[in-house]
Amino acid sequence: MDNAADLGRSDSARYFLNDPRQSGGPIRTALFCHAAGFTGRVWRTAVEHLRTPVRAAALDLRGHGAAPPLAEDADWGVFADDVLGAARALGAGPLIGVGHSLGATALLLAQARAPGTFDLLVCFEPILATRHDPVFAEAAARRRAVFPSRVDALARWSARPPLSRLAPDVLADYVDSGLVEDPAGGVRLRCAPEVEAQLFRTAISCPWREALPAVRCPTVFLRGTESVVVTGDSLAAACAGLPSGRLFDVPGLDHLGPLVRPDVFADVLDGLFADFGIGPPPGS
Repeated sequence: MDNAADLGRSDSARYFLNDPRQSGGPIRTALFCHAAGFTGRVWRTAVEHLRTPVRAAALDLRGHGAAPPLAEDADWGVFADDVLGAARALGAGPLIGVGHSLGATALLLAQARAPGTFDLLVCFEPILATRHDPVFAEAAARRRAVFPSRVDALARWSARPPLSRLAPDVLADYVDSGLVEDPAGGVRLRCAPEVEAQLFRTAISCPWREALPAVRCPTVFLRGTESVVVTGDSLAAACAGLPSGRLFDVPGLDHLGPLVRPDVFADVLDGLFADFGIGPPPGS
């Protein structure tokens, strides 16, 4: 479901992932923020697996999906602007933030800039760079940008890791939302390879260390036990800088965990929401 008009547009594209009119009563609102290179739409399958009733919204960060382009000189602070714009559009009331990788970092930066925006953050493997590593930028820059059609893109991605590991519905949503018709023919990535590479190159300059002490709402850091992107020690050290932080490992998941096993990630969210008094899940 795409209700982008309901949330307005500015520097990000925003939409609901479920239908808030069918909630059957007052429920909490959760804003889902995607990883680098992806779109908000890839959260849809995880939201469908949630048992906790939430009004789920998502956004496409600048340079991704249907959002405007990312300026060449932009730093990661622009993603905090995008998150805060989406939060304002959702209106007053308690707000949960759920983020993955870049999206998790964007939530932390946004909450630090505007304390009180969120009353709970769930951050799966936020990118909190401590050194420059060119590997991810170089891999992103090599991505194929143009395909004859969405069918061709799906066939290629379905056969090549890491995208071949995504849950089928998640990959289908990425094909639908992550590509746009090219004036020269075929389709091209909405998040151009050079833009994704730029994100990885500039990660080291992200002011996350300064942000953490200002993130005073309850914040949960999650790490997949199979991850080779974020180490347990580095995430534990960062979590120690949060006034109200908790860290949990999620067995069997790697850095793409929410997209590879959206059902498992939804179960983790349901458990966390119950711990914080949100819910309970229907039938529990």
